[in-house]
Amino acid sequence: MATADEWHTMLRVARLYYEDRRTQEEIAAALAISRPRVSRLLKEARDVGIVQIQIVDPASTQGELEQTLKRTFALAHAIVVARAGQSEELLRGRLGHAAARHLEQILVHGDVVGIGSGRTLYAMATALHPPRAVRAAFVPLLGGLQRVPACFQSSELARTVAEAFHAESLHLYTPAVVGDRQARDTVLASSPVVEVVGLWARLSVAVVGIGNVRTRPETQSLFVNYLDPPTQHRLVNEGAVGGICLRYFTIDGRPCRELSGQVAGLNLDRLLPIPRVVAVAGGPDKPEAILGALRGGYVKTLVTDEDAARQVLALAEVARYEHT
Repeated sequence: MATADEWHTMLRVARLYYEDRRTQEEIAAALAISRPRVSRLLKEARDVGIVQIQIVDPASTQGELEQTLKRTFALAHAIVVARAGQSEELLRGRLGHAAARHLEQILVHGDVVGIGSGRTLYAMATALHPPRAVRAAFVPLLGGLQRVPACFQSSELARTVAEAFHAESLHLYTPAVVGDRQARDTVLASSPVVEVVGLWARLSVAVVGIGNVRTRPETQSLFVNYLDPPTQHRLVNEGAVGGICLRYFTIDGRPCRELSGQVAGLNLDRLLPIPRVVAVAGGPDKPEAILGALRGGYVKTLVTDEDAARQVLALAEVARYEHT
């Protein structure tokens, strides 16, 4: 995964080449890097979705999918990106790019913005290039996780997004998961944390990912202290299909009890009154989780890919017939 500095250089190279029409030699001289590195960065920018070459197909169904999602789930916005057999990394780049452009458009002075965590939100954070500063407060929605990459740290992503908008962020100085409900309540009432918790009640925007109950093999070892096999088994038995900030729900959107008393983070019901909740999620393993989040009313804007969108709509249609 590229570092923040590498992403910044990649963005600068891409903008100079595609927007300012500078040659690769001119870019190399301006940034004091080699021409082969410029060429490599331009290729990587295309690979991860920072640069997207769009061929407009009059028969494209993306617009139709967006309208159908909005109508079916009463969404304010639906943004569907092309899938076309991309790798997971490229898909995350496309989703992150689309979410970044949307966030740049909707934020206004005075907003209180909650930021979740995950690799797709990291892609969004590093793709931000707002045309103006925004006087907003950015806060994490979840405490810290031990021994996991920065993309899974809500406070770190809140800081990265805030820096893009030349704004301030707060840090949530607490573990994401504690021993029990009493410990959780004590931690959230402590002086380093209470300011962030107070801002949760004033959130005007929340940007979240949608996770699965079962972690992938490549990330399972990272979350073994939080989502070990017994915990996953209990969640599955409770009907859980997905989660937002370690708050899990069923395919009907009902919150699950497992872990709920131990998580130092925003409750699902606190998402309901927030005017702008942007969920960014896609890929072949996310449709059930996305559907549960939509049915729970936790999402106002969905950013996803066309394959996932079709599967979500198909699952919703099957469920509708099963209940008739």
